[in-house]
Amino acid sequence: MSKIVICHRVVRHLRIGNYFHCIFATFDTMEGKISLISKKNKRLVLSFTVLQFLVIIVRIWSIATTRADLLESIFGIAIASLTVIGFVVRCDPFPDDVQVQFLNYIFSSKDEVSDRGATRYLNLLALFFDVVEFTYYSISTVLGLLALFLPCQPGLTSSIICSSEGVLLSGLIFKFLYLFFFPALEFLIYMQVAVGTAYNFVTVLLTGVTFLWLECAFFIKCYQKELADLADYRKIQIFEKILNSCTREGIFLKFVILIPSLQVLMSLVAIKMFHSGHDLLAVMFCWMYVIILGSTLLTFSAAAKVYGTSTKWIQGCKGGERKKYARKMHRSLIPLRLHFGNNFVEILTPLVVQEYCVRQTVTFLLLTK
Repeated sequence: MSKIVICHRVVRHLRIGNYFHCIFATFDTMEGKISLISKKNKRLVLSFTVLQFLVIIVRIWSIATTRADLLESIFGIAIASLTVIGFVVRCDPFPDDVQVQFLNYIFSSKDEVSDRGATRYLNLLALFFDVVEFTYYSISTVLGLLALFLPCQPGLTSSIICSSEGVLLSGLIFKFLYLFFFPALEFLIYMQVAVGTAYNFVTVLLTGVTFLWLECAFFIKCYQKELADLADYRKIQIFEKILNSCTREGIFLKFVILIPSLQVLMSLVAIKMFHSGHDLLAVMFCWMYVIILGSTLLTFSAAAKVYGTSTKWIQGCKGGERKKYARKMHRSLIPLRLHFGNNFVEILTPLVVQEYCVRQTVTFLLLTK
């Protein structure tokens, strides 16, 4: 039942992504599975990617040319960083259909989750999907309102209609841009950033890592009851190889590099906003920090669980077989590993990542004091 709930969340997120033309996958209601979008819609996604690139140039230009204090500059850099990260994650003119096939395999397999802990984790994952979806609309609306009430803030696209002294230019055309165009543009761009990033980092990566861990835990449970043999572990290894091929050099590597850095930046800006008295903006960045923290903890913890669970099982079952071929097969077993580049996630990786984030946040706070 929990797997069905996750599937419904994924389908809903795919439809949001198709509505805003920011992902290459869609849900085919006729066949009941995920598929790549049509060539026409693919051109729309690429066109909006180009628009996002132009917005990045405008954001960077406004930060570099506008006279602003340190707090305004940090705020502008945070807004620009969100767009840059979304662009880096989404910028893939040649989408990989293996990711789509991988998701279809996950949701078409039997729902074998019977453990209470696994069920609670899937319910937590479904709740996280809902929280991420709420973040799409809430943060996009806030950025649209910022373009309306703080149009000259560096980092916002509306700052290009302001003078170097931070004064809004007058005129009918500038008024139209200020009241309608730029707030709508900020809303659209962040929606594309959030949905495109969440599709790669949450729908593909986090969901894939979670179900690999659950498959491993279910196999060990069946093996202990003599309902499975070592050949079934080979099937899970194939599952692991496919997931690594989908994420190792792309999604997971980007996640490891970008998301902890963004977590450091969001925590820094939130603290600075609280100290300066901008409580509403501080709450917005705190909320984004919580979402990013949740994604890092869930992803790295699930990946570490995959490695830790498989390692413990291999160490515990070796030497228990009497037949020669079974002992040789035991010696050939290797733990399941989620790779990013040339590295892989170990048991202590989640703690190492959070220690890095805390250390960097403290360092930046001391430098900007």
